[in-house]
Amino acid sequence: MATAHRPLVIGHRGAPGYLPEHSLESYRLALRLGVDALETDVVMTKDGVMVLRHENELSRTTDVASHEEFAQRRTTKTISGKKWTGWFTEDFTFPELLSLGAPTADQPIITLDTLLLLVADESRRRGRRVGLHVEVKHPTYFASIGLPITEALLQTLADHGVEGWSSLPGLPSQRLWLQSFDEAWVREMSTRTDLPLVQLVDKKWGAVDCAEIATYAQAIGPKKSMVRKKGQLPTGLADEAHRSGLQVFVWTLKAGRDQAVRLFEAGVDGVFSDYPDRPVAALRDIAAAQTA
Repeated sequence: MATAHRPLVIGHRGAPGYLPEHSLESYRLALRLGVDALETDVVMTKDGVMVLRHENELSRTTDVASHEEFAQRRTTKTISGKKWTGWFTEDFTFPELLSLGAPTADQPIITLDTLLLLVADESRRRGRRVGLHVEVKHPTYFASIGLPITEALLQTLADHGVEGWSSLPGLPSQRLWLQSFDEAWVREMSTRTDLPLVQLVDKKWGAVDCAEIATYAQAIGPKKSMVRKKGQLPTGLADEAHRSGLQVFVWTLKAGRDQAVRLFEAGVDGVFSDYPDRPVAALRDIAAAQTA
C-alpha cells in the first residue's frame, strides 16, 4: 500500500449489500462490521428537512407508488441535466415521507440529524471518532427551487458541533468530509467551511485535473475503474492526486477481497463499499501478511 496511513473502509450508505440503503439498521450494521466511517447522501423535503436518500426521486426506494393519496404528485422534472419521472422529496413534507415504507422492509426514512447522533454515540462508545462522508445531492437544483440545502447543512453541522471534530493521529481522514459531483458547489464550500471537501468525479482519469482540484478541495472521489481496472495495472490517478496533495476515496466496491486488495495496492486512501466486511477482511489479511 502506497499511502502513509492505513486506508479507510467507508460504509457506502451503510451496508446496502445486506440491508436497505440509508436505513438506520444498515448504518448500524456497517459499524458492527468494522468500518472506519460511514457515507450518506442528503436531499431536502418540502418543509426543509435534510433526509438520507441517494436521489430525491422516491419510487426506487419506497412504496410511494402504492399510496393513492399521493398519485397526483407524480411528475416529470429535469434535475442536474437529467429528466426524471416519479415522486420527489421536495414535494413532500417530512411527516408525509414517514408514512412511506421501503419495498423490501419496514425501514423509515431518517434524517441527517439522526445519523449524526448515531455517529456521536458510536464514537463515544468506541472511544474514537467515527468518520462520516456527507454527499450533497443536486445542491444547485435545490437552491433553484427555494430550498437552501447549503445553509441547512451548515446549520445542522454547527448544531452538532461538527466543526470541532478533530482527526486522529495517523488517520487524517477520520472526520467529517463534504462531497458532491457538483463542482461549482464544492468550490463554493471551500469559501464557507473549514471542513475537508471531496470532489467526486466520473470521467476518464486523464481528464481529471488534480492540480486544479487541489486549489479548492482536499480529496477526489473517482469511480474505482479510474484508479485500477480488473486485470490491469493502476492508471496512475492515485499517484497524480497524491502529488497534488489530494487524498483518494474510490467508489463503489461491490465484490470481494481481491477487488479491495487491487485498489489498496494502487494507493487509495479509502474505499466506499456496499459490503464493508470484505475490505475490512482484506486489510486484516494484508496486515497479517506484513507482520508474518
